[in-house]
Amino acid sequence: MAEKRALDCFASWSGLYANLEKSETYFGGVQPAVRQLIISDSGFTAGTFPFRYLGIPMNTSRLSINDYASLITKFQSYIHHWSSKLLSYAGRIQLINTVLFGLENFWCACILLPKGVIRLINRMCKDLFWNTTDTPHKLIFKSWSSITRPWKEGGFDVREILSWNKALIAKQLWLLHISEGGIWFNWVHKYCLRQNTIWDIHSQDSHSQSLRSVLQHALGLCTVAGAFSLTRAYELFRTRATQVRGAAGLMGRGIVPSHAIITMMALQRKLPTVDAITRRGVIFVNRCVLCMNWQESHSHLFFKWSFSMEVWKSLINWMSMRGRSCSLQQQLCWISRNRKSRHWKAIWFKCSFATAVYHLWNERNCRIFRGTSRTTSQLALFIKYVVAIKCLSSVSSRNYSLVVDALNGL
Repeated sequence: MAEKRALDCFASWSGLYANLEKSETYFGGVQPAVRQLIISDSGFTAGTFPFRYLGIPMNTSRLSINDYASLITKFQSYIHHWSSKLLSYAGRIQLINTVLFGLENFWCACILLPKGVIRLINRMCKDLFWNTTDTPHKLIFKSWSSITRPWKEGGFDVREILSWNKALIAKQLWLLHISEGGIWFNWVHKYCLRQNTIWDIHSQDSHSQSLRSVLQHALGLCTVAGAFSLTRAYELFRTRATQVRGAAGLMGRGIVPSHAIITMMALQRKLPTVDAITRRGVIFVNRCVLCMNWQESHSHLFFKWSFSMEVWKSLINWMSMRGRSCSLQQQLCWISRNRKSRHWKAIWFKCSFATAVYHLWNERNCRIFRGTSRTTSQLALFIKYVVAIKCLSSVSSRNYSLVVDALNGL
């Protein structure tokens, strides 16, 4: 048989022989007698669809959600692991960006994931971030769609799977355009393009679902230099949102990621304060459990609460910035004006601001849920130590002595 002769010829030329235990033959439109003759001559068993190639399910028809069971199972194994529950918000974002999205990156580069699979993955990532796997009725104040935005738009720089999937598939389309690739690219050029370019053809029913989806967004995916940019493709596909003023100032050197996330949620009023919980109808009395005099809100905690006001004034005096208003919005305006500054004093202030917001929120939670408390001087001193260590590790060597002199005020 031709199949057997081709394999023997390849083996004699390369020294690579087919493994009968791992090889299968797949048929389509072949008579049973001919099928049996091929099986007996080659020694291979008859395979059935779908089968897996490099972990990706292959089928003659559209894949169903059940064909993605292995991908979903791997996601669940990481999410339900006990150690993931002990991570901070920043640790969970890091886990999602590296480990979990690394699992589906290979799948997204090969096939366009169904929306049902994407919704399931997004739901699992949301449950991991908010730790709602075991507590499904936990209140959520920030949607997953807003988390998958860039920092400047109020998100946490998590890639949105659908747009990233389209960008990776568009890269394959670009390789078709420049005629680089392997056997599959040569096949598409011969049977789909037929001496045309990808800019000349239109989506047809005979094309695969992935090719039809990407052809609709084929324009604008190259840079001026004529090279494909995966980042530009992702920006083209994703939905943009309004930029949050001052949010970009929470990026870069000098700010601990977990502090930046809590500060971002405070700027957007997404922390579970008593007034937010009251609006959800969980409790009916909006009273600050810390001072028992005012309603608890973001503006009250940062920095109208007398405790937080004293802590922030101590930090202002430490930074020699007397007279600056103890208002969250005022600090936000200052960050907006100085977010691009690389001066070590700007890093010092932004780090102090984010660290203060984080530890004031932590102090509030410790008083409510653990029954422990610290005085204003104790908390202010602790924040100064954290800021000093972070600043010393972030500034350049030429400013090191200046920073040491400035931080001596501890």
